[in-house]
Amino acid sequence: MPFILSADAARRPRVLVINPNATEAFTEGIRGSVSADVELDFYTAPAAHAPASIEGMTDEIHSASACICELRAHVDKWDGFVVACFADHPLVHALRELSNAPVVGILEAALLMGASLGTRVGILTTSPRWEPLLERDVASLGLSKLNAAGIVSSGLGRLDLEELPRASVIKVLCTAADVLQDRRRADVIIIGCVGLQGLEEAVGEVCQPGMVVLEPVRCGLELCLGLMRMGARTSKLGMYELA
Repeated sequence: MPFILSADAARRPRVLVINPNATEAFTEGIRGSVSADVELDFYTAPAAHAPASIEGMTDEIHSASACICELRAHVDKWDGFVVACFADHPLVHALRELSNAPVVGILEAALLMGASLGTRVGILTTSPRWEPLLERDVASLGLSKLNAAGIVSSGLGRLDLEELPRASVIKVLCTAADVLQDRRRADVIIIGCVGLQGLEEAVGEVCQPGMVVLEPVRCGLELCLGLMRMGARTSKLGMYELA
């Protein structure tokens, strides 16, 4: 199975960070950018059944199905889960049904943290397609009021992220960040795509002093760790009640 397991044999709390698409380079990017005082394991969706990138609701459903088929027999191995897709991904809800452990989606985590740090949170995303998709997802989470500065597309597609020089990607992102800052009056900007990981500092450098720029995978991991330290568990009353 496409896991990258921690090498530490000591039994400490374990978190599984899930990349629900089949692109291992995304997983490696996440792995290189996060750390914690617990054991971190990483999982990439199987290439035979999951999309290489998630570009809409059909991809989300395919990726959730591919992941849950492999993960459902193993969920008791982990004390927490982070689903590293910037969407209201169905895998989050499926894992909450299957596990008592905290399961955190990075869109939800970033909005909750952003609202604790400012009053006008904006999301900087990639292609224009993601503007309506994220509007729907934010609303489905009941968090629209936390996204006061809205969602702005940079116009970048998945191939652009892979093929354009890093400097060109940063320039386009910074132009979109200016829209959030100057026209939407954002005081917190969330980098709304896992493929943009590592660029939050470059965006922050061109913003006004005091602007907060958040990377959502780190938000998701820190929220998951906080819930674990509290001893919090997924409620089994209501929506996530065991069948």
